[in-house]
Amino acid sequence: MGVMNATAGQAARREGDQLRGELLAAAAALASGPHPVAIPSLRAVARACSVSAAAVYRHFPSQHALMHAVLQEEYGRFERVVLAQDDPNGSPRARLRALSLAYVRWGLDNPGMYQLLFESADQLPPEAAFHSASTELYDRMFALIDALDLSIRTAHRTPRDVAVDRLAIGLHGIVSLAIHKAGTRWTVPIEELVEDFLPAS
Repeated sequence: MGVMNATAGQAARREGDQLRGELLAAAAALASGPHPVAIPSLRAVARACSVSAAAVYRHFPSQHALMHAVLQEEYGRFERVVLAQDDPNGSPRARLRALSLAYVRWGLDNPGMYQLLFESADQLPPEAAFHSASTELYDRMFALIDALDLSIRTAHRTPRDVAVDRLAIGLHGIVSLAIHKAGTRWTVPIEELVEDFLPAS
């Protein structure tokens, strides 16, 4: 009887260890996936405004409609703030630097909204994306890059392609690292970091 109990206990432990391993593996798999910044629920928005949920539904018939409206509104706000730093009388490079710095500063000042617009929007339903949002900021930055005398070239990309990719990756990288790695210690001021990613010409 004692042997049988010992065997049963070992089996139970093995099953327990196996389950623990499965739980750990499942948790790791879930933790490895993307984690979008969520738009508050309609009911949460109603509570914040001290109104009934029905009042919210009159303006936003679904959570997706609220997502779409928030993305549109906030992307427009971001763009207006950044474009306000552009001086049409400056040189192309000076203007590009000013826009780039404004982009980074906006992201650092608005980390949650930056994540929503630039790190989570691709995980939202298609109908919630800001397809009709203005692209004036990026069109202007690309035009300023086009106005520079660039010499960087690779086997498969034009100097413009290299400059655009380098700037986009650099600016997003600065903001994203600052948001997700709060303890990051930069070796130079943010202005110099931005300068590192601007076209040389």
